[in-house]
Amino acid sequence: MQQTQQKFSLNDQVCLELSLAEADSKKGQGSKTFEKALLLINTTSGDTPKVLQILKKIEGISEVYPLKGMYDILAVTQAESFDSLKETVIRRIREIQNIKTTLTLTLIKDQTFTRQLQNGNGVRD
Repeated sequence: MQQTQQKFSLNDQVCLELSLAEADSKKGQGSKTFEKALLLINTTSGDTPKVLQILKKIEGISEVYPLKGMYDILAVTQAESFDSLKETVIRRIREIQNIKTTLTLTLIKDQTFTRQLQNGNGVRD
């Protein structure tokens, strides 16, 4: 599969270099692939619950998690194209008043690995 290198500025703090597989390699296979990104979000003091509720209503956000530590929220976004993903991140999420900073991590297609644990006791064979 041919790889294309592209640079995108996703927010003021981060410029990520992405390696994206060509979309043409997936066309005609009957499976729809989505661009995915993880957003680490800092909120203003005490506003995490309010921001969580707002994020849950935004189309394109598939998961949200409150966090303990350096960041307050992890949001998972999905979109059919990278441009749509940028639109969700830049226009919709970053305009929320109670968000101080964001860090966007874009997942590289076709290079992910997921393992499901069985009963929380170990790895499924």
